[in-house]
Amino acid sequence: MDIGQLVGDIRIPRLELFLPELIVLITAFMLFTLDLVLSTRLKRVVLPSLSAIGYVLALMSVGITIQFQGNTFYGTFTNDYLGILVKVFVLIITLTVLAFSYKYYEAKNSFYGEFYYMLAFTLLGAMILASSYNLIIIYVSLELVSIGFYILTALLRGSFISKEGAFKYLILGGLSIALASYGAVFMYIYSGSIDLRGILSYSGQDYHYLILGLVLFLIGFAIKIGAVPFHFWLPDAYQGAPTPVTALMASVGKLVFFIPVVRIMPLIQDKFSVAWMLTVGVIAAATMLYGNLVALVQRDIKRLLAYSSIAHSGYILAAVAVTKEIGLKAVIYFLLVYTVMAAGSFFVVAMLERAEGWNNEIREFSGLRFSLPYLAFSFLVYMFALLGVPPTVGFVGKALVFMALSFDGLWWLAFIMILSTAISTGYYVRLIVLMYMKDREKNVTIMGKSYAELVSLVFLTLLTVALAVVPGVIWQLLSPAASMLFVR
Repeated sequence: MDIGQLVGDIRIPRLELFLPELIVLITAFMLFTLDLVLSTRLKRVVLPSLSAIGYVLALMSVGITIQFQGNTFYGTFTNDYLGILVKVFVLIITLTVLAFSYKYYEAKNSFYGEFYYMLAFTLLGAMILASSYNLIIIYVSLELVSIGFYILTALLRGSFISKEGAFKYLILGGLSIALASYGAVFMYIYSGSIDLRGILSYSGQDYHYLILGLVLFLIGFAIKIGAVPFHFWLPDAYQGAPTPVTALMASVGKLVFFIPVVRIMPLIQDKFSVAWMLTVGVIAAATMLYGNLVALVQRDIKRLLAYSSIAHSGYILAAVAVTKEIGLKAVIYFLLVYTVMAAGSFFVVAMLERAEGWNNEIREFSGLRFSLPYLAFSFLVYMFALLGVPPTVGFVGKALVFMALSFDGLWWLAFIMILSTAISTGYYVRLIVLMYMKDREKNVTIMGKSYAELVSLVFLTLLTVALAVVPGVIWQLLSPAASMLFVR
């Protein structure tokens, strides 16, 4: 091939499809450069402000990309309804993480300029991961998100558990990437394609490589989402990380790590529907039961919420096992609303950690309504949402999963889901009883609350209720995404 032919084959990428990611990429490099040249005093003002401006512009540009759907970069990047929906939630949650980070790191005396550009690169990886079927792009974006989380977890000055959590996360994260990579290799050997749609639509004679590849690929993602028995890293990493970062991992991380599985869910079910239902169903049941049972005996609130996060991976996996379109809709809905519930609950803890003498012990929630009524009320709403009490998004999410299971005749899994939810009542209601029915353990005062924090908290609390009161809003948005994926 001569140079003329090579140049002639080059296609100009459709950058309008990649506009939000491009804005975040530019923001990340600007933050990186400014972190090198600015004084510490200026960094404290410029880096958070520039991050916020970049993310708001990216969020606005997502609206523009709705009219420009399709593939670009030689089919490796796909801008569709699902990707757009995920990017909206990912950007909103990252903006709220920014709002809670400034005061948190100030109180912990742990300001690092690296936090802002690592957050931007992590966000970039998450947005790309939400928009690709290509194995190489999925690998690169998965690494970008994971490396960002490893570093952000360790950014707490003088904290041993922060470093320990980051180290465990790094080891298990490396294992998950290795397994997913081996899985990708076997899938390529089977089909000769690196596009997941091409791999799963290929009709080869020998399915062994495909099955082995899929198993390894999915185990890699199971580690990332904390599904049992691949969950060991999660409680330590969640407890050790700075709490705004824990919120990011529990919300944005869980959302985008599930998306590649969601994208190929109908394609896998087409080939292996019975094996898929049984395997995913068993993992979902074990994850729900284990997460909720272990959460019952936790004394540290971050570890309790970490095990709650494991249990919620089980609820989402239960819907993943369903082979009908309603299952896909339930998965997408639950993933989106869980980002709001999980982020909100960890943000409350992030604010409480700034109170003098606060040690994240559950007993310290006693009588919180007397000291901080607005914070207690927000936490009450998040606990009700995580438990699945109406009128919150958690209730609608669990009702959808139950409905999807019943449509597919998975009654045994629906029963385990109800049993798990009943078990979870023990620790969610315990926190509510401590806050509202017990005398105060201590007078909790948070110094230096910012307007950005309060506005974000009110916004997320309202969203937790509003998306349940008018579920049609989000349903109208996710229905085209689910219908587009569920083509048989």
